[in-house]
Formats: sequence, structure tokens, C-alpha cells
Amino acid sequence: MISGLKRHRAFLLLLVLFAAGSLMQQRQLPVLEGSDEVLHFNYSMLLYAENQLPDRATRNTNATQQASGQPPLSYWVGSLLLRILNQPVVDGDTLLHYTGEVVRNRWYSPHEPWNREDNRINFYHGVDESLFGMPDAVSASHTLRVLATLWGALAVTGAYGAAREVFRRQSWALTATAIFAFMPTMLHISSYITNDTAAAAFATLAIWQTLRLLRLGASPLRLLLLSALLALAALSKVSALLVAPGIALAILIVWRKQRASLIQMLRDAILFAIPLAVIFLPWMIYGFVSYGDPFGFNTHRHPVEGFYFEQPRSLAEIVPLLPHLYLSYWGWSFFNLAHPLTYTLFGLILALSLAGYLSGKKVTRWTKLHQQQALVLAVMFIVVFGGMIRWMQQLSFTGGRLMYPAHIATALALTAGLYLLSGRLRWLDFPLRAAATTVLATASLIFVPVALQNAYGLPVFLDRAQLPPLTGGTVDFGGAIRLLGIHQPDQHITGERYPLTACWEVLQATERPAAYSIKLIHDGVIVADRTTIFGLGHYNSPLWEAGKIFCDDLSIPIDDPDLREEPLLEPATVYDIIAVVLNAETLAVDWEATAPDGTVIQSPIVGQVISPAGQMATAAALTPTAVVFPNFAQIEGYRLTGNLAPGESVSLDLAWNVTNVTPDSWSQFIHLYGENGFVGVLADGIPRGGNYPAWAWSPGEQITDSWAFTLPADLPSGAYSIQIGFYRPDTGERMPVMLDGAAAANNSAEILRFRVGS
Repeated sequence: MISGLKRHRAFLLLLVLFAAGSLMQQRQLPVLEGSDEVLHFNYSMLLYAENQLPDRATRNTNATQQASGQPPLSYWVGSLLLRILNQPVVDGDTLLHYTGEVVRNRWYSPHEPWNREDNRINFYHGVDESLFGMPDAVSASHTLRVLATLWGALAVTGAYGAAREVFRRQSWALTATAIFAFMPTMLHISSYITNDTAAAAFATLAIWQTLRLLRLGASPLRLLLLSALLALAALSKVSALLVAPGIALAILIVWRKQRASLIQMLRDAILFAIPLAVIFLPWMIYGFVSYGDPFGFNTHRHPVEGFYFEQPRSLAEIVPLLPHLYLSYWGWSFFNLAHPLTYTLFGLILALSLAGYLSGKKVTRWTKLHQQQALVLAVMFIVVFGGMIRWMQQLSFTGGRLMYPAHIATALALTAGLYLLSGRLRWLDFPLRAAATTVLATASLIFVPVALQNAYGLPVFLDRAQLPPLTGGTVDFGGAIRLLGIHQPDQHITGERYPLTACWEVLQATERPAAYSIKLIHDGVIVADRTTIFGLGHYNSPLWEAGKIFCDDLSIPIDDPDLREEPLLEPATVYDIIAVVLNAETLAVDWEATAPDGTVIQSPIVGQVISPAGQMATAAALTPTAVVFPNFAQIEGYRLTGNLAPGESVSLDLAWNVTNVTPDSWSQFIHLYGENGFVGVLADGIPRGGNYPAWAWSPGEQITDSWAFTLPADLPSGAYSIQIGFYRPDTGERMPVMLDGAAAANNSAEILRFRVGS
């Protein structure tokens, strides 16, 4: 036995590293933050407290909701552990209400796949769950999570056995096992309460036994064991049954190799069916008789629109979701916590593996057994992938973890490609094994824990020297927290989200529940806003300590995916940025804003943002001009509406082509000149009715601007001209302007002439 352990000591070390990584992630992942972890917890607790299955008929209102239709094996094992350790009973309805109403972060916001620091927290936790409360639930949750590690370790053991069936060399078998174990998603599902890990464990063991069956042939014991493992996988999660076609194919191959008689095949089929009938069939019958739903799929028919699609989405609608599926298979679920570089390195492993298949097949002979193994594993992967696509057609939120019953097929395929590449370039044998193992282990054991700290830990506190350049002035709220200012990388809105940084200083501790909102507003209309707990969900007000300084990198959705109807941005418009602090429970804006001297600020405007004009060129015929404001803009043409006569109202539309930027807020004037000089001001003010000051204009924009004015009623007969220009309201200085290539007199350019009278 000791010699056997020595032979496998490298695997045992890998298994210890996997378990350590799983336990470390359990520690860093706050309680019940895993995917649907509250529901999985409640399922085990229901079995523990009442020893009964959830009622699927009440799935929309009971404590297990869509998990009501899940098979019970992993939850039953969890309930046994709770009973053995004499854990306190937690009422599921109470916990569901508590997490849904009391400690829920209502501003949870997983819309940006690469921003792991911004409100990835479902519930308020605090240090050591000080804000979450419910110590009984916390204790039971930690207990059940230990099972996730054990299920994961069982899966890794199955992966090692499967890898040894495919690779004769121990080093490559270990590489395949490491790829399986240290895929970040594998470690993630082994760190929280879920049935995914148990399903992956039993399915992986079944695949291992399938590969043994191909090598050793069918025997009653092997068939019974294989069927039992498949049944246990299905009793953990029905989707694990998708590996069954590959198992059936393997049995057919074995029958052909053994030239089995019809009687032998019938005997084997009966033997294989017995464990499935004993272990899994009763649950199917229960579901069919009680609910007309043998597999428990109907509990996912959620009443919330957009969660479940009665009419499956088309494949064309699924194609844009495939990149998310790829990323989530490697490294997470609904959003990506690791750095993009990490996924790039994962992609490099895939590319090297594909290169092996393209270049290595000529130098490495595949045995017949390897061909059979490859065929069986390929069928398993294809069927599981097809099931994944089908599920994506009907469910809005899915991730690559649902494919993990066939994860060992993926790990073996990746490793086989690297092995084939090393067959052509033998000097790459060790580097390829080391690189693949090191990249994945580093990602799972170092990068992901760092990402978890960023996603769920306290914000980074700064000193004043570390603050970015800030504008907007200082605003105190409720005497407890101070907005030091905002940092805008760019004042222009150029995409679906507008980024800015808000920096805060805690003035004193408080128990008042606080959140803040940044709004983009013009003429009383809010076109975009972003509300969040301080610290982007990380720094609830009960945690505040006087003197702490932190900055939040906000992303304000311009086209909020959660809102069906919202005002659209007006082009060529400047919007004010307003900051308010509100009660996080009642949402009342009851935190008074004041200047540091105590003066009340009714509307704390802390900045401005520009909705660019873009291309506003009009299709109407224009009269061309030669008016140019050097290093700023030129008038391409104008259109006059109305009669140029005394007392008449006229509309003048100007078409601008912007060539450069100006930092100053120039006012535009339109003056009337007669034969004896200046007659009067026809119009004056900020362009576009005050909505688009000159400092907001950008090179390349084509802006249309309309001015309405009335000519004096007492104009005598004679020749007149309308002239245009810009001036600074604070100094009266006029912007230089050119007319027909020459400097215009008094920096006032004539745009048109007309006569009054004969």
C-alpha cells in the first residue's frame, strides 16, 4: 500500500493543492454568494428539518424556487452532514425573505463583464459577516460548503483515473488531471453549495469506468458499477445524463470487440439497467406521477419575463452568447472575475492544443483503443454541448459550469493536443506540460483569490497624495461623509456607459443606511443615473471609520438594460452631473448637502458631461459662406426662413463644421449693421439655445444651430448686413474670425446682406 501511495504521491500533492484552493475560495467567497446558493442551501435544510422534498407546484413562492425540481442526492448528503454535526435549523422562507429584503444589495450590477469591483456582492456582509447576521445560517452554510470540496476532490480522483486510461506516461496523466482540477470554474463550483459539483464528480467517475470498459471489456461488475455511477450523477443533476450516449457507444464498441451474442448483449443490458432502475427511476416516476414532469425541468418556467423563454430562442440569437459560454467555461459564470490577460493565456493553451492536432497526427500513431476513446469522449462532449445550447435557448442566465459533467472530456482533449505537439517538437514535452499546469494553477490559486478579494473585500483606502485630479468642489452630506470631487477622464459621452471617479472622505461613523446616486440631468430631465452603496457595494455606512478616503470608479449606463423606457440623450447638449446621498432602505434623499462652511446646497452640481453633436448636417439647401474661425470652426452655410423686412421675425439656421477645440465658454452674437455702422443686437447667447457651449464642441462635428430674431420695426430704407462672431462674456474679448480669407474687421464677420426699401 505504501509503495502504491508513493507511485501516486504527485497526484496526492495535486489533490491537496486542489482542496486547499477550494477551501481558500470558500473562505474568501462570502456566505451564500454562489450561484443560486440560497436555494441550494434551503433544499438541504428542508430535507434536514422536515425530511421531505420541495413542492414543485409552489416553485414560484417556496424557499427553493427553481431548484425545487432538482434531484435530491447532493442535498440529502448535505442534510446528513447537518444532522451529524447537529447544526441548528434555519427556516427557508425566513432566509429567503431576509436575503431578498433585509441584506440584499439592491444595486447588484453584473452588467460589465470585466469590472469585478463594481457591486458583484449580492448581500451585505461586512467583516466576518458582521452585517449579514443570521449566525445559524452562516454556520450551516460553512458546513455544507465543506461537502463541495469533498465532491470536487472525488471528481479530481475520477479525472486522474480517466487520464491514466488515456496516457501511458504518468507525467501526461498528471497534466490532464491538473487541467481538469485547476480550471477556475472547477475550483469555483467546489467552493459553494451547489449540485453541480456532485454531478460532475459522479459523471467523471462514470467516464473513467467507461474508458476502463473500453480497455478491459464488459463484465457484470463493471457494468453494474458504471450504471450506478451514471445513476448517482443523474440523481445529483439530470443534465449529467447527457454523458449516457457516449457510455452506450462504448458498450456497443465493447460488444463488437467481444463479438457478443444476442443473449450476452441482453444480459449486459439488463445488468446495466438495474442500478439505473433502482437509483434513478423512482425519482423520475415520482416527478411524473406528482407533477407530470419526470425530469424536473418545469420549475425553471419562471414568472419573471425574460428569465425563461417558452418559445426557445433561435440559434441566431444564441451565437452572440457563445463568447460568454467560452469564458465562463474556463473561468466563471455570469460575469468574469479574472483579468482579461488570464483568459488570453487560457486561449493560448487551447491554441497550442489545436496546433498539436493539426501538426502532430503525422508523427504519433493512434492505437485502435485511442481512436475508440476519442470517439466516445467526442460524443459525450458534443451531446453535452448540444444540451447546453438547447438550455441557452430557453433560459436567460446560463454558464459553462453546466457542461462540467463532461469536463474530463475537455481536459483530456486539451492535453492530447499538447501531447501530439510534443511528439513533433520533443523539446517542448516538459515546457508544454509545465506551462499548461502552471498557468491554470496560478490562475486558480493566486489570480482568482486576488479577484475574489477585489470583488468582495473592503475598498482600497487612499491618502490624499494618491487622489486623482478632482473637479466639482467639496460637498458634505449629513455631516458624515464628504464628496472630495469627481475625476472625468473625458467629458464626452462616447458609448453606452459613461465612466467617472467619485472620491469620498468619511467624516464620522454613522448607523444611518446610506447609498449615493450620480445623475446626468438637463432642464429637470434625468437621462442617466447610477445608484450604489458606497465603495461600489463594499463599504456600507455602518462600517465607516472617520478619516478613511476611497474612490469609486463608476460606470453610468446611458442605455440602462434594466429600463425599457428612459429619456434619450439629446445630441449637442451639455448635462449637469448631480450627486445625492439617500437612505439605502427607504430611498428617501434625506442626507442634506452642505458646503464645508455649512451652507446648504439645494442641487449639488459637481460637473458637466457632453452629449456630442456628431453629424447633424441638414439635407436642406444652404447658402455657402466663407466665414472661418481659425482653429475652431467654420460656417459651411446658412438657411434663412422669413422675410428680411422691418418688424418681421426671421429664423437663421447655421451649419457648422468644427475643426478644433476651445477651452473657453464663448457667447455667440448676431448683430445688425447698416450704412452708418452698428444698428443693434439681433441675438446673443450660448449656441443651441444655451445647450451646447463652445467648449463642448469637438473636431469633426457638424452642428446645426438655429437662431430666431425680429428685425427692428423702424428700420429706414437702405443697405444692411447681418454679422456674426464670438466673445467672452467675462472680458468682452472677441474670437478671431476670417472672411474670404482675410481677417474680419472688429472680429465680426458678415454672413449676408439685404436691403430695405427701394
